[in-house]
Amino acid sequence: MARRISRALLGALLAAAVLACCGGAAGAADRARPAPLGYRDAPAGGVLAHDPAGSGRVVEVVGDLRRADHIAVVVPGSGQNAENFRGAHNGAGTARRPGTVPLANGRALYAEMRERAPHGRVAVVVWLGYLPPQEVGIDLAGIAAARHGARELARFAREVLPRDRHTTLVCHSYGTAVCGLAAREPGVADDVVALASPGMGVAHAGQMSARVWATRAEGDWIRFVPSVRLGPLGLGGDPMSPRFGARTFPAGDATGHTDYYRPGGACLAVMAGIAVGAAPAAGGPAGGRALLAVDAP
Repeated sequence: MARRISRALLGALLAAAVLACCGGAAGAADRARPAPLGYRDAPAGGVLAHDPAGSGRVVEVVGDLRRADHIAVVVPGSGQNAENFRGAHNGAGTARRPGTVPLANGRALYAEMRERAPHGRVAVVVWLGYLPPQEVGIDLAGIAAARHGARELARFAREVLPRDRHTTLVCHSYGTAVCGLAAREPGVADDVVALASPGMGVAHAGQMSARVWATRAEGDWIRFVPSVRLGPLGLGGDPMSPRFGARTFPAGDATGHTDYYRPGGACLAVMAGIAVGAAPAAGGPAGGRALLAVDAP
């Protein structure tokens, strides 16, 4: 037993080290639980919430939220903040890599959802309603920020999103832990898509009240992060493992850790298909691009 605990703890610490080396985010971690966000009415597009405290929280909608039949909620991961939420540059004035700007990712998904469902009504909420870990270090392997974010995300789903709509959480990296914990509550989401997940905060997909999908690019460094959980360290099981029970699909031509939202990419097409209720099937058409095969348990 002691040896198993020791290995689990070592894995959690190694996870922090790998994330620290490869994540590249800078800034101070926000450990205190932030106050609940106040959401304003912006159904036809615009900012739903903004809080500049700490690294900053921003929630913005693309499309008509009130009229949408299908709603996707994009949840970014570590290193994201109010400053880089919609900008093309980071705090140092350096151009940000494609796929690292949350609002641009949300707009790319919205455009793809409209292509997948040209006669449907869709909306995308880019939800940075929590304070992700910003600095390189142990916080990136801890569950605390994800727990705070999950509570706020579940409240957002209950109190702000329209009822009886098909809702999909599309979550990247550390954000997948936020979504996994939030989706334990019934009614938060119908589908959860985990991109490049280091762990969803739970041991297996059956702990979530939603269909769970997962993908990871072959060249994504996140694959080196041990999937463990011991107390506040580690983020849980690997969603790509058959034992986890998620419906996995290949990332297609996506490469690296930030390429999943690339416009025109096969991965984005699958994500959008899930978000509009057209679950991918092996060899099926996708508006001129073949949907990727899905491994459904």
